[in-house]
Amino acid sequence: MKNQKGITLIALVITIIVLLILAGVSIAMLTGQNGILTKASGASEKSTVGEIDEAIKLACDEILANKNDPTYTGSDKTIDSNTFGARITANNSNINTTDDAKIKITVEAVSEPATSDPTKGTDKVKVTYTGNKGTEYTWTITDKGYITKT
Repeated sequence: MKNQKGITLIALVITIIVLLILAGVSIAMLTGQNGILTKASGASEKSTVGEIDEAIKLACDEILANKNDPTYTGSDKTIDSNTFGARITANNSNINTTDDAKIKITVEAVSEPATSDPTKGTDKVKVTYTGNKGTEYTWTITDKGYITKT
């Protein structure tokens, strides 16, 4: 017989088994509770919440700066739900407060009895964001500009 070179059936089976194991490990890394895709969607929501948080802080700073500027003649010198909703969307184009938006934020005014605590005012603005998985994030802003996130 001639000296033949080639792949044996056993080598082929071993190669296929190794490839199947690698494919199984790769699929498990992508999907599942701890998978890359699940973590990426969670990171996306955290990023959105961070964007909203920054937009709220920027809106608060702008309103409080206008409040203390004697040369400013605009009507948005107070933290209320109307001017606050407009400021949030103006500061970040990814955020929209309308019902047909991909990201829905509701801004509403709430009242609380006056207390001696300086972080609490009688007038507050509440910003609520409902995430992709139904998780609700809420920021409460007092008329003094204190922000509480829950």
